Amino acid sequence: QGCRAQGAKARKCLGATGHPRPPCSVSRPCPPRDAAMSTSGGKAAPDVDLRAQGGSERSFVVGGLIVVGLVVYNFVGPGPAAESIVKDGEEEAIQEAQWLTWVMWFFFRLLQIVVLGALILLGVLVTQQRKIIYVPAPPGTQRSPKENPRMYQSPDAWGLPYEDLMIETEDGTKVNAWLIYQPLSACKDQVPYTLVYFHGNAGNIGHRLENIRDMHDKLKVNILILDYRGYGDSEDGGGCTQKGFIMDALGTYRFLVESINSGKYAAKTKMSTDRILLFGRSIGGAVAIKVMADLLRESLDAGGKGALPLPAGLILENTFTALKDMAVQIFPFLSVLKWLLAPPLLYDPWDSTDSLAFLTKRHEHWCCCLLSGLQDEIVPPEQMTALHGILKTRRPKVLKFFRFPLGGHNDTPTKGGAEYWISFSKFMGEVVATEDERREGLKALTADGAAAAKANEGTSPETSKAD
Repeated sequence: QGCRAQGAKARKCLGATGHPRPPCSVSRPCPPRDAAMSTSGGKAAPDVDLRAQGGSERSFVVGGLIVVGLVVYNFVGPGPAAESIVKDGEEEAIQEAQWLTWVMWFFFRLLQIVVLGALILLGVLVTQQRKIIYVPAPPGTQRSPKENPRMYQSPDAWGLPYEDLMIETEDGTKVNAWLIYQPLSACKDQVPYTLVYFHGNAGNIGHRLENIRDMHDKLKVNILILDYRGYGDSEDGGGCTQKGFIMDALGTYRFLVESINSGKYAAKTKMSTDRILLFGRSIGGAVAIKVMADLLRESLDAGGKGALPLPAGLILENTFTALKDMAVQIFPFLSVLKWLLAPPLLYDPWDSTDSLAFLTKRHEHWCCCLLSGLQDEIVPPEQMTALHGILKTRRPKVLKFFRFPLGGHNDTPTKGGAEYWISFSKFMGEVVATEDERREGLKALTADGAAAAKANEGTSPETSKAD
């Protein structure tokens, strides 16, 4: 009836995947088919060809002309010296030597061209790398959610209760975020978990609305999702960088904790600081890992005094190991130059392996869930397996690794079907079941950190330097 009220006489209410949705209503209208399909096609984010990003036509034209010049210079220019003194009986031997010299010269010049060409392309990629990595407005889309198709402009279109926020970060940059919450009438006597949602490198928070709707309805959670600086309606700040993204993420997490402690949204929903999980998809998983590692360092260094409470854990979907591994995956010729893929040539390392290793070494009273689409065409599933391998060295209290045979990089939630949400719910159930045990463990962790901090206060500068 809700669909008919909107003029759709004979069709079902369909999602972007074409699967039937629950009946529409005035509060939750059906998205127009063209609007749904034009944005994400049932995916959790727009698809982007990373190889086509960042390399401006001018950059590649200049690079191409240099390579052509090298070819002309090497093959048209002078070859090995042909003059020689021919003595009686030595002509045949000299001809053989000249032939061998020409072959060696040819391969040496070819090697020069290949190496210099690779270095030129590497130079182009180095200068353009942030344009390749960070894509606020993929082709065919606009940067602001307000310019998305109607159903992807705000949670209102999906009948979701929410707050539109501007959160100030450490350097003064303001980032746009939505807090989609469970109303008090739905909470009853339960306090739902709150997921801090870090999205991938392409598009804005509006592109994730269908995925957010499913999380809200199927998992019964609150969701706080932000657009990083330079994305959506957030300010540009210093531009898209790893340092900037982490400031945005930490600022958003701090805002959430302070809002819960002050009871800012107590009249609308229920939240608790010990019921927060960090969710990250693709590069958002790298953001989540780095944020949790930084929060743990802060807590250990401060002995728990004045530090933000630690999240209950991480949920990582199709996340990579490190940016250098992704660079080789997207541009295979870089494999021979992988040893160069580090700062200062690589501006933003996004090394999740180091941060995850730190977490597993220093903290065990947390939970982690990995959701991997085995048809991921961007991040090889082997990289998710590698992250799981690090986690197994000292398992968190709850560790789950779910693989979905049909899941791609951006459509694992839809291609995974019911099994995806059953798996996700199973993890959430174990998170709830281990709460008391993890709380006691966190108390011990905080006590150990306080003791270490006190010991450091009593250590002389000379001793600290020697240590």
